[in-house]
Amino acid sequence: MRVHQYSVALDEGGKSILVKDFARNYAGLDRLNNPGKVAKLMRDMFQLHLRAEEYLYLICMNIKGRPIGFFETFHGTCDTAIANPREILVRALLCGAASILIVHNHPSGSPEPSQSDDVVTERVQNAANLVGITFFDHIIIGGNAYYSYQQEEKLSTKNPEK
Repeated sequence: MRVHQYSVALDEGGKSILVKDFARNYAGLDRLNNPGKVAKLMRDMFQLHLRAEEYLYLICMNIKGRPIGFFETFHGTCDTAIANPREILVRALLCGAASILIVHNHPSGSPEPSQSDDVVTERVQNAANLVGITFFDHIIIGGNAYYSYQQEEKLSTKNPEK
C-alpha cells in the first residue's frame, strides 16, 4: 500500500487545495477493513502511540476501503485535541472520499474514550452522513492497545467492502 499524506493550503484565489506532504510504501496491506490493521499502520507509519500530545488523523478511503489520503487534522495538548467536523469534511471532499475514519491517540496510554471523544464521534458521523460519506470508525490508540467505536458497536455504519 502506498500511504499519501496531504495537507490543505490556499491557492492564489483563496480556495482550499490539497498539497502532498509525502508518500511512503507500507507493505502487507491493500485495504483498511478492520480496526486492528488501522491501529498497526498508525503505530508503524506515524508512531502515534509514542506522541506526547494528542494527534487526530483522518484517513480517506475509496468505495472499496482502500486509503486515498491521510491527513494530520488536529494537534492538541497532552489530554485534548479539539476536532471540528468542518475541517474533516473539507479534506474528505477535496480528495473525493467515499468513506472516512478518524484515529487519535491518548498519551496517557489508556485507549478508553472520554465523553468528548463520544461527542466528536457523533458530530463527525452526523456531518459525514449529511454529505453522503460513510463514517467507518473512530479509533483511539493508547500505548499498545486501541479502542474502536465500530468494534464496540457504537456506530451505525457498516464495513467498507472487504
